[in-house]
Amino acid sequence: MNNNTNKFRLYVFLSTFARNLIEVFIPVILYKNGYSLREVIFYFLIANLVSAILSYPCVLFAKKYSNKILSIVGIISFLLLQIFLNRISVSYTYLILVGILFAIYRRCYWLPRRYYNLKIIRGKNISTKYSIISIINQVGIIVSTYIGSLLLDYVGIEILTIISIIIFIVSIIPLFKFKFEHEKNSEKIEFFKTLKMIPKGNIYQFGSYELLNVLKFLFALYLFIYVKDNFKTIGIVNLITNLAVILSTYLYGRMLDKDKNYLKFSILMICITFLLKANVTNYLVIAIAFLEGIFSKMYEVSINREFLELGEKFEYYNYNLVYELTQNVFRTLVVLLLFIFNIDLKIMIYITLLFIIIGCFINFKEINKKKFKVKD
Repeated sequence: MNNNTNKFRLYVFLSTFARNLIEVFIPVILYKNGYSLREVIFYFLIANLVSAILSYPCVLFAKKYSNKILSIVGIISFLLLQIFLNRISVSYTYLILVGILFAIYRRCYWLPRRYYNLKIIRGKNISTKYSIISIINQVGIIVSTYIGSLLLDYVGIEILTIISIIIFIVSIIPLFKFKFEHEKNSEKIEFFKTLKMIPKGNIYQFGSYELLNVLKFLFALYLFIYVKDNFKTIGIVNLITNLAVILSTYLYGRMLDKDKNYLKFSILMICITFLLKANVTNYLVIAIAFLEGIFSKMYEVSINREFLELGEKFEYYNYNLVYELTQNVFRTLVVLLLFIFNIDLKIMIYITLLFIIIGCFINFKEINKKKFKVKD
């Protein structure tokens, strides 16, 4: 283990803690303050559409300047987003502005984080290395989501905002202590060339995996509307889910490093679990949340092993750009479908699950030949 690994783990914990104090509650905050379900879906559509648009310029910016500077832009956007959430007004203009700020913050956060994932988690035992990072990530989530729910229910969004911003700013300190010789390189951005080299089945798997974020968005609303109209219930469900995630993460990583692949099985089980979750309107949802944590982590570790192993065959920025655009375009198209048809919330969940379960019938193909020279 090197110093970069330790610093990255600290950065992951602090930034995850800060983000999840409030991020999961944004759709419910909007709904509770007068927006209809369709208007909240519109906000999410704008956020994903702008994320897709920003992927290319953000990669170019990081390549020319620095992933660290891009992270600062993300923190500034996060700060502005919190200010807007403290001053909610009911209008489409407001939704568009909040959606844009959320998109900037997310892209400027996740692009550097995935870049450093690719730089740090390499070589042998990739799944085990990723699992350790993932456990640290989940520890940050399990504590912060529940604390955030209590603050929203009993104190108010103002205090929550201040705490979240301070911790997010502190998280940038270990990030700026990373030391890589070739963070900026002379390789050209060749998106279409890279995209063409990756099998279409792999692209679909990457895109459909990101629909878990759509489900998490929809289920925050589902819990508030159909189970219990408070933030604490959402916090408890997330706490149970992430407790299961922590208990199972390292085990899955070790299993996968023995060349076992649970991708299709995990896709099937996560779809069954979410299907059950969408048809429970009482506290049985908490028991199902434990199963969700187990199978969602199996899915995450399985797909990320494929992502990281495939990433070693490509130049970092080109590969990251393909992944970013794939996930954002995929999410945007699915959310656009949900917005256009303005259907029941449960039907939205079913449609999202349909796109995910298609992955059970698609093989993830290995690419043996090196296509780019990766600079360490």
